[in-house]
Amino acid sequence: MADRIAVNSATRLSEAIHKLTALYREKKYVVVSFREGKDRTLDQNALWFSLYERIAQMTQIGDVDDARRYCKLHFGVPIMRRECEEFRDGWNRIFLHLPYEEKLRLMGECSLMGPDGFPVTRLFNRKQGIEYTDRIVEEFTGRGVFFGDLLGEQAA
Repeated sequence: MADRIAVNSATRLSEAIHKLTALYREKKYVVVSFREGKDRTLDQNALWFSLYERIAQMTQIGDVDDARRYCKLHFGVPIMRRECEEFRDGWNRIFLHLPYEEKLRLMGECSLMGPDGFPVTRLFNRKQGIEYTDRIVEEFTGRGVFFGDLLGEQAA
């Protein structure tokens, strides 16, 4: 049984303690991990897809999946390598030596990694997701891609 609960109030803390206590009483062995910070939001997922679509439309990078793979590799992986020692060590051990094209391929759907590719953005917390969005917008705005309508900005 894999269960998650975000504790953001006294009520949610009480629920988490109750669930943990009940599970311990039933199974006598429970593994618990903690992480501070908020999860990324579904709104971030929708925004990222819109960014990938716009990049695909306005650049020669390829289709939406190509844009997603590119962004995960160029922006997501550096964020995770900086923020998470376990991710960095695993990346350096397993992926660092691979050719660029292979790393890019593994960011998307493939038989080895499944339909979502190598896990990067799904590991983000909310803050990391915001940084990822900002990096994408900064890079591709510099290449002439307009995102203002997607980000709620007024055109100048």
